[in-house]
Amino acid sequence: MFTFVVTCYNQAEVVIHALESIRYQICRFGKGQKFQLIAADDGSEDQSCQVIEQWIAENEDLFERVDRIFREKNAGICRNYVEALRQVAGDRFVVLNGDDLLSPYNLFEVTDLLDEYDMVCNAFIKFTGSGDMIRSYPVYLEVVLQNFIRGNILRRSIKLGCAIMGPAVYRKELLTEEIFDFILQFRTVNDRACFQKIVGGHENLRVCYMNRPFILYRVSQNSISNFSSPNRWLHNQEVALLCREERKQEKSFFFRTMLYLQEKSASFRANPNYFVRLLRFFSPYYFIMLWLFIKNHREIAKLEHELIDPSWQYCREFLLKIDRRAEKYYLKEV
Repeated sequence: MFTFVVTCYNQAEVVIHALESIRYQICRFGKGQKFQLIAADDGSEDQSCQVIEQWIAENEDLFERVDRIFREKNAGICRNYVEALRQVAGDRFVVLNGDDLLSPYNLFEVTDLLDEYDMVCNAFIKFTGSGDMIRSYPVYLEVVLQNFIRGNILRRSIKLGCAIMGPAVYRKELLTEEIFDFILQFRTVNDRACFQKIVGGHENLRVCYMNRPFILYRVSQNSISNFSSPNRWLHNQEVALLCREERKQEKSFFFRTMLYLQEKSASFRANPNYFVRLLRFFSPYYFIMLWLFIKNHREIAKLEHELIDPSWQYCREFLLKIDRRAEKYYLKEV
């Protein structure tokens, strides 16, 4: 069985797009497989739960099992994430935020790599609320840098920053109650906390990078990645707390110092002033990125072009197709 997890909070207007992208994957590439859907809503105050229920009613035949986790009160991204992961019954799984979409590429080709690797780091393409793909190559520098971060560099850099992007998929057996308990110490840094704990606890983790869009990330006013988002301040405070937790366990004086500097850089990341935010590039994590960029700049440029050039138009057309399906759905239901 393969499990799709959809997490949601106040995303009634867009969660259908996420669900329809799952439907596309199943119908296009999933023949002969059995599927589980986990819909985890974190106390939405809009019509998210009703919209999800309506979609499930029309598409329940796609799934062997459907699990609903609809909280009455908001508990934060991390608790919603953990409670959903605890319900995963499939041997393989992916987690999708309710405002994002799975890309039109075959995701099962990616998860099949878990037969050989413990974790597969994936790429993504960002798009705006109007549906325009963000095609600026520098935006994806951190994404393609995943191709070069391995071994000791991976273990050190993930303590200092998020060297593994959110779309990464990994073996289910890597998840433990210890990891869940660690994630639950926070409210917003679910991916970071999870990957940090997994990498820190597995010295010989086998990791690869797939330079193909796995997720289409929606950029909106409420996105944590948006510097004007109301959740951004809390998120950066928790990023600093992750560094502090690592510093408590670090034996090397040098790396304790690096973690301290990284922790303090969170105040720059949270600043609303653009020029003050630029100071975050003086943090240890960004020095690692700079070193990797200088060392591999030609290959990085090549990977950025290979990620965006053949994909943006295809993903744009796919998004328009999903928009049309979602529009028909809303017109029918409203």
